[in-house]
Amino acid sequence: MAGKPDPQKADPKKPVPAKGQAPDQDAPELEQVLFQGPLFGREANLKAHAKLVQAALVPVKQLISEAFAKRAHTIYMEPREGRVATRFIVDGIPVPVAPVPGPKGMAMIQVVKLLAGLDPNDRKSPHLGGIKAEFDKLTFNLMIDTAPVAGGAEKLRIKLENRKVVRQRPAEVGMPDSMKTKIRNMTSERSGIVLVCGPPDSGTTTLSIVALHCVDPYLYQVFNLADLHGRELINVSDFKPEPGHDMELSFDRILRREADVLFMNPLTSPQDAQTIFRYGEKVAFIMEIPANTPFEALTKVIEWVGIDLVLKNLRCILTQKLIRKLCDDCKQAFRPNPLLLKKLGLPPETTVLYRAPQPPPPDDPKAVTIEELCAPCAGVPYHGRAAAFEMLEITDTMKEVIATNRTADAIRKQMVAEGQTTLQKDAIRLVAQGKTSLEEIQRVFSSGPPKKPPAKAPPRPPGPPK
Repeated sequence: MAGKPDPQKADPKKPVPAKGQAPDQDAPELEQVLFQGPLFGREANLKAHAKLVQAALVPVKQLISEAFAKRAHTIYMEPREGRVATRFIVDGIPVPVAPVPGPKGMAMIQVVKLLAGLDPNDRKSPHLGGIKAEFDKLTFNLMIDTAPVAGGAEKLRIKLENRKVVRQRPAEVGMPDSMKTKIRNMTSERSGIVLVCGPPDSGTTTLSIVALHCVDPYLYQVFNLADLHGRELINVSDFKPEPGHDMELSFDRILRREADVLFMNPLTSPQDAQTIFRYGEKVAFIMEIPANTPFEALTKVIEWVGIDLVLKNLRCILTQKLIRKLCDDCKQAFRPNPLLLKKLGLPPETTVLYRAPQPPPPDDPKAVTIEELCAPCAGVPYHGRAAAFEMLEITDTMKEVIATNRTADAIRKQMVAEGQTTLQKDAIRLVAQGKTSLEEIQRVFSSGPPKKPPAKAPPRPPGPPK
């Protein structure tokens, strides 16, 4: 007698009809994700939760497959008013997905946890995990984190990371060589602190790792003391503190090994900050700090450790903003006028900039549409994102401003006066390189609501999310 078919082993390209719905012979086939087991040495016991798997595994596969097909890099699921609100993030733009009924959505969240080797019955604690997956012959890590919400439910975030796409070195994220050189020089004295900050989901952890890899590992001893949740650093030695040793004892031990640069967990407490800033004279540190802007980060560390230690040992604060890149297949070149170049601060010899294709005149039914111009775009001619960077350098003149007039406006004016890299200035670099458009820069830095709602992200030939 044949057993029941295992949904995990079902034909990955065969559409699965909803309950009570007859199969649609004409429905387009959607590539289905293949789960290959948990990350971090965990195990997934699907047999012990057979009913849960039977109820929610197929919807989970469909949801994640749809996210891949739409080039999403993040999936959110959050209980709201008896339903589970679901959305994809495509190149930083939220794309709503049809909400899922509450019980079904919660079951889907528990199945995702189960696939990651997490305990589906523990809904009171935050969880971190991951799933190895394959889609369209490409391998991915699905990074999972959950958090409890009111009523004994959980919210879920899934990050879709292509295993072949590595973003650790400055060149891999497009960091200018001049900024890389400054970070390298700041850490070359084997002292001082480099902080990295940014809003949630802005790539702060990646940027901190990139900052670490600005250091020359062949000239300096670099040690990692951070929990990287499975990430591997290049030419960096891990250091495990001894049980019972506090931070000071650990630092003393690692200094005896002639450490030059230490990579730390995010700075979240005044006690740790005080210890790190005291040791900032003996070894260089690189780490994140939870803050949206460099000014917020500066204010926080001054409150924690005092202005004297900050001015003595803080070298710089880095942040970045991710900006959508124009599609290379349909972006349109135009010749900028001299007044525009002057306003943007670009060289007068700049002969060409790029923009998204313009929509056809509404009264011309024969005009070529954006969808016809570039079929994969389907009206959204941006694919992937590039980073614009900002570095607040604690120079001697900046120290005077911080000590006498510590306001965001005063610090910003001093950054401009010194020619330091700001987000807006670096974003213009991306425009000059043809990577993005002035319209996209205006959208990203606009303080008000967008004039038009974001267009729905179109399907595109499956590939790694960027």
